[in-house]
Amino acid sequence: MKRSVGRLISILYRKNQIYLNAAMKPLNITTAEQPILMYLYRHNAVTQEEISAYLQVDKALTTRTVQSLLEKDLITKEKDSQDKRCNKISLTEKGLDMREAMVEKFVGWNQIMLEGMDQEKQDLLFELLEEMVTKTEQHDLKGG
Repeated sequence: MKRSVGRLISILYRKNQIYLNAAMKPLNITTAEQPILMYLYRHNAVTQEEISAYLQVDKALTTRTVQSLLEKDLITKEKDSQDKRCNKISLTEKGLDMREAMVEKFVGWNQIMLEGMDQEKQDLLFELLEEMVTKTEQHDLKGG
């Protein structure tokens, strides 16, 4: 049987979800919420549209997840002073306080996946994955 990149990526994705569900449970964070928080740790005070575009998810999912994070008091949402149609999303102190614990969980996942790989292999892996992402972005995947 021919090897399948998609199958292997799918397996890694499922394993990642299992790991993150367990790792984020003590923090009361879901696997839908964690990517938004991680993005906000690097780019605080951004619009919901920016979050959706970066994560490549639809706006409805971002809206639902933002609402959940608001209810947990991890973020704030305010009208953008430049464009009243947009909402600016920012971290609260409570959200900021979780940063170290969340980053630690992600570092742990990377260590599991990269265990035993020398730097040359790691560099090649990232180069190839980035190349694959670039190639898929050049195609109209919805067109079939």
